[in-house]
Amino acid sequence: MQIQSRSKRTGARFYDSLSAREFESKLEIPSGKDPTQNAWLTITLNYSLNFADSKNRVPGLVVTDGSGNFFAKPSNPTAKAMPIKDWDFKSQTEFARKFAKAESFWNHKFLLITPQDYDAFDFTSFGGPGWICRPNVICLFRLGSGGSPNHLKLNVVRAEGFFRSDQFTYDDGDVNDKTVWHELGHSLDQLHIRALLGDPFCTTPANINHNICYTEPKGVKPNIQGTGTGLIPQNAKAWHELIAQHTETSQSKWRVSMNTKVPPRKLQMGFQVRGVMPKNW
Repeated sequence: MQIQSRSKRTGARFYDSLSAREFESKLEIPSGKDPTQNAWLTITLNYSLNFADSKNRVPGLVVTDGSGNFFAKPSNPTAKAMPIKDWDFKSQTEFARKFAKAESFWNHKFLLITPQDYDAFDFTSFGGPGWICRPNVICLFRLGSGGSPNHLKLNVVRAEGFFRSDQFTYDDGDVNDKTVWHELGHSLDQLHIRALLGDPFCTTPANINHNICYTEPKGVKPNIQGTGTGLIPQNAKAWHELIAQHTETSQSKWRVSMNTKVPPRKLQMGFQVRGVMPKNW
């Protein structure tokens, strides 16, 4: 992940906005009115849909046999080209609706636990006895249609048969099953499950699509970047890396939790050690 631009929050020690090649992120902290409110780290992936068919012959994707028949050619050289149908307004609209809805799979699934020695998010809440609160960070995900910059230029075909989709080329049926969630995982800078868990074989460019890389190691339940639809803390990879960039801290200090309801830590106002706040709490 390469950070292209940053925006520093005035008067606080973190960047509220970051722009990367893959997506943009925004870090927001609570106003202080609610002592139970956590902070938010929102990843926004802007996309466009290009509906490829015989009338929109995307080079390298739509090919013809010269007899008036058109095919979609997968990027994987071992996969077969498939006959395609032309798009109509109804089918385009239905695909766009289902694709946009897919953001819910990745939205609000992880929480980043703020380190004990990081206080830039702290806020004061005067409800009850008064509290100093240290919020954790909720991980949110948004798909932005037509936004700028365009992070994901997606070609879509209507294949008559099994089409080997990838991160940048979908078949119209991909929004009806887990494929869209899996490919969005790639757009969130994740390889397949074994690479995500650190298997060096599966992080090598020549091997990233090897069948073994989709197979979960023993003890790991079926995962969205593997054979199933499950999530584990490692699937929070993008947010986990970004929080270190936003706060200029070590990523290892931030723990990923699958429990998104862990509230902020609270310290009652007036609790001091020789007139100063404790260093870690």
